[in-house]
Amino acid sequence: MAHRFLLVDVFTEHAFSGNQLAVFCDVDGISPQQMQTFARELNFSETVFVLPPEDEANTARLRIFTPEAEVPFAGHPVIGSAFALEEHRPELRNDEDLRFEVEVGLIQVRRYRADNGRLLQAVMNQKRPTFLSETAGADEVAGALGIAASEILITGLPCQVVSTGLPFHIVPIGSLEAMGNLQPNPARMQRLGEKLGVSDICAFSFETMAADATVHARMFAPSYGIPEDPATGSAAGCIGSYVVRHRAVPRVSLTRLVVEQGVEMGRPARLHVEVHSEDDRICSVLVGGSAVIVGEGQLYGNAPS
Repeated sequence: MAHRFLLVDVFTEHAFSGNQLAVFCDVDGISPQQMQTFARELNFSETVFVLPPEDEANTARLRIFTPEAEVPFAGHPVIGSAFALEEHRPELRNDEDLRFEVEVGLIQVRRYRADNGRLLQAVMNQKRPTFLSETAGADEVAGALGIAASEILITGLPCQVVSTGLPFHIVPIGSLEAMGNLQPNPARMQRLGEKLGVSDICAFSFETMAADATVHARMFAPSYGIPEDPATGSAAGCIGSYVVRHRAVPRVSLTRLVVEQGVEMGRPARLHVEVHSEDDRICSVLVGGSAVIVGEGQLYGNAPS
């Protein structure tokens, strides 16, 4: 039995960059165990399976798997699915918005097109941020990342767990050079995660490679079988919320950021973040970007169920 998937590069306008994603667009009846087997076989940071929605008012239900586990939400599978469904379900091109059911709730995706109708960008809403544990000291975090604690302390910002649907330990880094020198230690990350409840780290710096980028980011998620991720939409929303919360950017009602990521992996990506706030309250978080369909394939046979 053959199961067709589309291969999509997400958070990029260029093929063979950004974050790779396999989208299985028609998988009703495949068990979660089979989905996990397919995700492990393809070994991308995430693989997404598109199912009929539980509520007919919505577009589809998405189930998202890393090579190791199912996750309740992830950014690039949502954006990539919006582009993949352009190919798989042409009738959806008349809808301005898509509504995806994921484990954390309903994600609305707005699509923006060129004058000729070509899809240029998809933007998703994320959950309002939750700010969780702050790390008491920088030494243990720095040790987990293989850098000196001074590279964190120089920023004057705390290390903190933030979630806009999926939690990440947000770690500010003082320089682009230090970002390039990160050497994560999975064992130390795991021990740190046992204290904080989250072992996945998203590090960022305000020093960037592109002049028009706001932050440079790297994300490490060994708990999900992802040594490093080239573009992480769920973490980008957390970064945007974090810098607004801690006044690391000018306080305005609409904060826009461009996150560059994946450079160290040879898969450069760009993620666009908007944080809407009133006084000290963050009202909404939007994350968007482009994607490119670069191929398609089939998996043969029935995975163990």
